[in-house]
Amino acid sequence: MGLSVAMQMDPLDGIDIDADSSFAIMLEAQSRGHALVHFGPQNLSYEDGLISAWVRDVEVRREKGNHFSMGEPRKADLNGFDVVWMRQDPPCAP
Repeated sequence: MGLSVAMQMDPLDGIDIDADSSFAIMLEAQSRGHALVHFGPQNLSYEDGLISAWVRDVEVRREKGNHFSMGEPRKADLNGFDVVWMRQDPPCAP
């Protein structure tokens, strides 16, 4: 049985699949049988001592223009995941 992996990162529709290291990590994790979810920093919350996020199950593939599929949003307690990656790109300077 694989791990459950939550990936907080940039929106998947705007990434360069040939250069984004977070996407490469997701591809490798998926190839090893791990279940993936994706969420953005705006979907993260802390309430009553719990850290949760609105996540979406995600499947990734190395296919430009069709590199991911996502499930419906659901609220998840991040303590329920085996791994939580925080891979947000820093903002660019103006």
